[in-house]
Amino acid sequence: MHADTVFVTGAAGRLGRAVVPALVGSGSAVRALMVEKEDVKLLPPGTVPFVGSLGDTEVLDEACRGADVVLHFAGLTHVANSTAEAVMESNVEGTKNLLKACEKGKVKHMIFTSTVDVYGRKRSGALNEDAKLLPTDKYGHSKMLAEQEISGSGVPYTIVRPANIYGPGFERSFFKIFRAVKEGKMVIIGSGENHMALVHVDDVVKALMLIKENPQASIGKTYNLTDGMIYTQEGLIDFVAELMKVPKPKRHMQEILVRALAKARNLDSDELRFMTSDRVIDTSRIRNELGFIPDVDIKTGGMAMINEFLNKAKEK
Repeated sequence: MHADTVFVTGAAGRLGRAVVPALVGSGSAVRALMVEKEDVKLLPPGTVPFVGSLGDTEVLDEACRGADVVLHFAGLTHVANSTAEAVMESNVEGTKNLLKACEKGKVKHMIFTSTVDVYGRKRSGALNEDAKLLPTDKYGHSKMLAEQEISGSGVPYTIVRPANIYGPGFERSFFKIFRAVKEGKMVIIGSGENHMALVHVDDVVKALMLIKENPQASIGKTYNLTDGMIYTQEGLIDFVAELMKVPKPKRHMQEILVRALAKARNLDSDELRFMTSDRVIDTSRIRNELGFIPDVDIKTGGMAMINEFLNKAKEK
């Protein structure tokens, strides 16, 4: 007998692959939405695959029928090479389709992963969940609209707004930075004093499981999610250099020039959005209401990623 039945969209994606094993380990029966049936091999034995996308309403209806909880991760996240129409179709229209399926299936709790990008790239003051949403890019805008669809529906929900996630499965963009620092090619954008937020993937999993296990406290709520630390761009770059035992980058470049040279420097708009963000995220709500305490500090999580990067560099 299973504790409950959970349907996970985007189950074979980076976050899905981290969360599904935790769900299975907790005794849940897991239904997993994936584009390719072969992706089931990326997930633990016993995971039930539902092949399709957020546009396949019949698949969504079947997967939601009898489900207790829906964890909604699917959608476009790397949007640098996607049109605004494609982002909205996936992140907004897809969410609408899922909500209809949840209503038909009488799902008890939908948990949606949004993003701190709904606040906009640059904001002053500490931003709590009640701060005005002022997205400045198509990704943040699509997530804001998806949030509005969810909160306006009749489906019991919780919205989670994670900061930039790092750790296993989320190495791609960070490895670019590591390589530039190692090769002495890294430049600091602007003054380097802009505020940035991070959260380790293990702590995202922990928070999502905590929300799922405490529906009475979490339903109807929105939670910011970071590791609780405030970083600066230059501070993080210096930290990477220290761990790699290479000289700290000293060269600064104006943001407008970096954007002009981004393609030559192998940077896309998603990565620039992170590197040039300037905002402080308040996470007191999830700490106070659910007792969430991050487990992974930047030194431990960062060192693990750097070691993996250096090991892969040796293999080449």
